[in-house]
Amino acid sequence: MVVSSAALASPTPASSAPALVPLLSDNFSRDSSLNSTLWQVNGTVGSAFAGVNCAGCALVTLDPSFSAAGMEIAQVNASYEIGTIQSIASFAPPLTVNVTVKGTVSNGHPFVFGLTNSNATAGVQITGNLDPKDCSNETACNDPATCGIPANPSIPPNQCYYGIYARVGNGNGSWPRTPRLNSTPSVGLDYALQVSVDSAGSAQLSVSQGGALLGKATASVGEGPFYLVLAQSEGAPVPGHGPNQAYWLSASVAPYVPPPGPSASSPSSSGWLVYVILILAIVIVVPLVFVWNSRRRGLTVTVLDAGTLAPVSGAGVWADGPKNFSGSTTGDGRIAFGGMKAGDYSVKTSATGYAPSPPVTVSVQKATKYTVRLAQSAPRPQEGAVISPSPGVTVRPYQSVEGPSSQPIMPTPAPLAAPPTSAPSPAAPPEPEGVEGWGGERIRQVIEKFRAAGALSPETALTAEQLGLSRLFVRIMKRRRGQTRVFVEVNGRYYLDERALREMR
Repeated sequence: MVVSSAALASPTPASSAPALVPLLSDNFSRDSSLNSTLWQVNGTVGSAFAGVNCAGCALVTLDPSFSAAGMEIAQVNASYEIGTIQSIASFAPPLTVNVTVKGTVSNGHPFVFGLTNSNATAGVQITGNLDPKDCSNETACNDPATCGIPANPSIPPNQCYYGIYARVGNGNGSWPRTPRLNSTPSVGLDYALQVSVDSAGSAQLSVSQGGALLGKATASVGEGPFYLVLAQSEGAPVPGHGPNQAYWLSASVAPYVPPPGPSASSPSSSGWLVYVILILAIVIVVPLVFVWNSRRRGLTVTVLDAGTLAPVSGAGVWADGPKNFSGSTTGDGRIAFGGMKAGDYSVKTSATGYAPSPPVTVSVQKATKYTVRLAQSAPRPQEGAVISPSPGVTVRPYQSVEGPSSQPIMPTPAPLAAPPTSAPSPAAPPEPEGVEGWGGERIRQVIEKFRAAGALSPETALTAEQLGLSRLFVRIMKRRRGQTRVFVEVNGRYYLDERALREMR
C-alpha cells in the first residue's frame, strides 16, 4: 500500500529533520491479493522490459498468491518464458528503491528486479540465478575461467548464468551485464536489493543478505522517470529447464538522501588554511596520479600460430572484466588495450582457419603482456586452441606468458600447411533458410564465427561488427526478418540457434 504522510508523521523536536514520506511502500506478507492501485501484471512497460530482458521469450501471465511468507510467483517453468509485474506509477530521481526477495526453486531466474523507463531503453535490473549447475561445465560456475568449458558436447560453451548480477540500460536498448554482485548465491535466503539514483542519473546498486553487503556497483542509468518491475524468467538454462519459485517480501520507493555535508561549526583561520591546502591537494594531485596510472595500465595481447610461431593478423580479441574491450590484431599479431581498470579480465581469441582459444583469466594491474598460440583448425574443429598459459593461470604484470619453447617470433607469417589430401572433406551443413547467394562453405564459415565468439543465445548475442560479418549478412537478415531460424537477430545483435541448426540437419 502507499503510505500517507499522516501515517508516518510523529511529534519531533523543532530541530529535527522532517520525516521522509515513502513514495511507494508495499509489505506483501500483509496483503491478501495484488494491490491493483499499485501494480499491474504484464503492463505496457513490463512487456517492453520483458522483450529486452528475455528476447524471443513467451510472455507468461503471472498469478501471484499471498501468505505470511510474502507474494509467491511460480508461473515460469519452461525455457524461453518471462512474466512481469510493473508499478502503475513512475518515479523521478533522486530516489532510493528497496526490495526483499527469496528464491526457493531455481532452474532459471526465480527473481528479476528492474527499474526501467517507459520503453525499457534505460535503467537497471538485478537478476538472481540460484542454480549452481547453470553453466556450461555444470560445476564451479563461479569461476569464469572454467565456466565456459562444456561438460559434454551437447552443451554450447561460454554459458555462465549462475549468480546475482546486474544489467544496465544505456539508453539505446542494450542492457550489458556488470560483473557479478554475488558469485555463489543460494535458494532459501532473503536478499535485500537496493538501487539509489541521484538527480544526475548516477546509480548505486547493492545486494545484501542478513545485513552483510555481498556486492555493489555504480552505473549511469539516466534521469527517468522509472517504473518498478518484479519479474521471473528462464531463457536457455544449462543443462535443462524446470520450475522456478520466489517469494517477494516487500518493495518501497523513498526520496534519495545525499550524504551529510561538513559541520556547521566555523574553524579557526589556521584551520581554514590547512583545509584549503588539503582540498587543493586532493583536487590537483589525486587526478594527476590517477591519470598517470591509468595511462600506464593496459594489456597487450600477441596472437601466434602454434605450429610456426608466426604472428596472426586480423585475429579477434576480447577482454571482459571491469570494462569490456575488443578488437583485431595488426600485422605483427598484436593488439594493445589502454586505459584499463585494474582487475581480472577474461581473454579469448579467434581467427579464421584456427580453433578459438578458451577464455583465460589475466590479471591487469599495470602494463601487462599476454601471448596466445592458436592451432590451425581442421575443416570441422573438435578440440580447442593451444594457448599459453593454461586456462585459469593468472598472468603477472610485465610478463609475457609464453610456452616452454624458446623459438623466436617469426617476422612474417609462415605459409599454412596444406590439409591432408587423404582425409575426405566433411559435408557442408545445409544452407539455413535458403539464404540467397551463399554457398555451403560460406555458411560454414559464418557458423564457425558465431561459435568462436560464443554468440549462441539471446544473452550472448553480438553485433555484426563484433562477429566480423559483412554488410551482405546484415542486408540478408533484414530482408528475411522473421524467416531465418538458424541466425536470430535481437535488437541489432545476432546469435546462432544450435537447436534449429540440428533440426535442419
